[in-house]
Order: sequence, then C-alpha cells, then structure tokens
Amino acid sequence: MGQHDEPVTRIRKGRPCPGYSLTENGTRVSDEQIKEWFVELTEGEENEYGYKLLAECLRKDHRLILNNKKAYRLCRELGILQKYRERRTKHPRRLPRNRLVTGPNQLWQMDIKYGYVAGRDRFFSCSVSLMYSTALL
Repeated sequence: MGQHDEPVTRIRKGRPCPGYSLTENGTRVSDEQIKEWFVELTEGEENEYGYKLLAECLRKDHRLILNNKKAYRLCRELGILQKYRERRTKHPRRLPRNRLVTGPNQLWQMDIKYGYVAGRDRFFSCSVSLMYSTALL
C-alpha cells in the first residue's frame, strides 16, 4: 500500500473546545443545552435566521455570552446553517452592444467622478478613461 491509500483524518488545530459557555451571572451552560436552544429556535419563527441572529436571540433571551464563531460551529454540527446568499453587484460591467471590438484602441470609455472639499468650500472632478481590447472581451 502506498502512502496515499490511507484515509485522511482531519486534525483540528488550536485550543480545544471547553464544551460550555457562561451566562452573564457566571453560571455554566453546556454546549448540548445551547444546541437544544438552537433547535427550538429553528423550529419556531426564527427558522430563517442565520447563525448570527440565532446567537443574538440566545444572548437576549438567556443572557448567554456566546461568540459568533462558536454559534457557527454549533450550527454546523447540527446541520442548520443557511445557504450563503449570492452577492449581486450594484453596478454590473456594461459594454456597448452596438460596437464590435476587434483590436486595441477601438473602444474607449470615460468616467467622471465629482467630490466636495469641505475645508475649501469647493468641488473637484477627476476623470478615468478605460480602453477595451479583444483580450478583455
């Protein structure tokens, strides 16, 4: 057998998890209890919440000192993590549709930005020009 035939085991790095969290008055709450609270929250109206909002609910309702990283780890262990949102760009890159660019220096685009200088009571402008070539398209 070669060295690549052995099963890969993931080794966790860093400090081991203590298995509990504290409340504001100093009492210990086990991770299992926190998981139960997470399951209860996801069965109720908070079923669409992500791990950050679930952690915020536990902080508010049970006065629990809970880090977002720990909330993420516990939700991942329970399998109740929400899917990541797709990021939408605010300004998608738009090229003119009525132009056919076959080489460099055929399509130029200009962008003008305006600003205000507060100490001088003046406005300023700067322009940025972009050149499109076939490599970019």
